[in-house]
Amino acid sequence: MSADIIVIGGGLLGSLIAWRLSRRGDRVRVYEQGQPGMPVSAAYTAAAMVAPFSERPLCGNRVFSYGCRSLDLWPQLLDDLQYDTGIRIPYNTMGSLLVAHPSDQAELTQFEAEMRRHGLLGADSARRLSDADIQTLEPDLAGHFSQGFWLPREAQIDNRQLLQVLRSAAIEAGADWFYDSPVHRHGDAWLLGDTSLSSDRVIDTRGTGARRSVPGLRGVRGETVWVECPEVRLQRPVRLLHPRYHLYLVPRGEGKYQLGATEIESEDRSPVSVRSAMEMLSALWAIAPQMAEARILSLETNLRPALPDHLPMIDTTGDTITVNGLFRHGYLLAPALLEKLAPQLGDGFMPDNMITDGRDAWMVC
Repeated sequence: MSADIIVIGGGLLGSLIAWRLSRRGDRVRVYEQGQPGMPVSAAYTAAAMVAPFSERPLCGNRVFSYGCRSLDLWPQLLDDLQYDTGIRIPYNTMGSLLVAHPSDQAELTQFEAEMRRHGLLGADSARRLSDADIQTLEPDLAGHFSQGFWLPREAQIDNRQLLQVLRSAAIEAGADWFYDSPVHRHGDAWLLGDTSLSSDRVIDTRGTGARRSVPGLRGVRGETVWVECPEVRLQRPVRLLHPRYHLYLVPRGEGKYQLGATEIESEDRSPVSVRSAMEMLSALWAIAPQMAEARILSLETNLRPALPDHLPMIDTTGDTITVNGLFRHGYLLAPALLEKLAPQLGDGFMPDNMITDGRDAWMVC
């Protein structure tokens, strides 16, 4: 028997949940505070890397394990989405590269020590590279870096196309999508303006929009820059280890790249600061001097939803399911969190071969 379900928030998790519920026949209503063509979710601004090995020195066991599980689940979810829509979302499975300049070799040494401590050094998880290896993997980095690591199991998604196709797939399956519709909670009631919303269940995926409802939730500012440089041809995400920041450069196709590094304890959504822009662009030049002639396409900011422990939360109390606190790990965590929700959301939410018994026994990479 189908259910009447409200999803609050049309970001990555909200869109995934709405698609999975509507395709099995539930009546789904999605309330999104953003406007068409003007996304506000952190999922839109993100680089969309599924990189648990790169993150391992910086994250706890749970985030790492969830990320490993997501590496297994993303291809299955994207296959289902292609079946529903006929559209294949680009999913880069060429791994990622970690490099450092000679003056920052201590960062590589520290990374190697962390990976060894976790038993993750090896050809299938973190492979040490020489300058010749780097030249083979990414010829345009040749001569700039003498050592690094290749993390062959990591991936990256075209998040902007994914979000658009997820929304279209959910609507095609019968979901109703309401833009410019900020929903808030008053006691046990969910309100759109002064109108009370009724349903069998509410799923709250508002991210930073839920600050008043989720104790300790805060926004952490992130900044990125998009550039175009057809002369540089990188095939996979590259991370530059540095004492002050860990920068990433992600190829986006057609000579476009997304660069990011900043993580600022601020809920300021104003444009990118001059200092941040100079630091990011200087680091871009440090990765590939050929990028000096790159053209700046956009500078973007957003807020990532973070809890004090930087871990995700799932609260299934009452008729409302709350999922939040994905921080800067949205694409790393989302499929694993969907799987964790499967027992609460019932049969048909996920393919049978993706459902676990609700325990964390599968969380081994």
